[in-house]
Amino acid sequence: MITVATCNNPAHVQLVKSVLNDSGIAVFIPDENTAQTAPYLIFAIGGIRVQVDEENAEAARAIIAQLDAAAPDSDNVPPAFT
Repeated sequence: MITVATCNNPAHVQLVKSVLNDSGIAVFIPDENTAQTAPYLIFAIGGIRVQVDEENAEAARAIIAQLDAAAPDSDNVPPAFT
């Protein structure tokens, strides 16, 4: 698995996961339980990682870039960063 994005917001991670899954890309979120049970640790652990298989990394990054480009300029929707 390779990390294609790191997010600071659990809701944004779920959005990214949903879009990638809908595109046929399996997603693994290794920090999901920590983010849900101890959200105050999100910044301490470096964010919530979004991981995919290496062969899907390029396609996943392209989809995430499109998703970020379509997001409104707002503090409510933090960008994914790698």
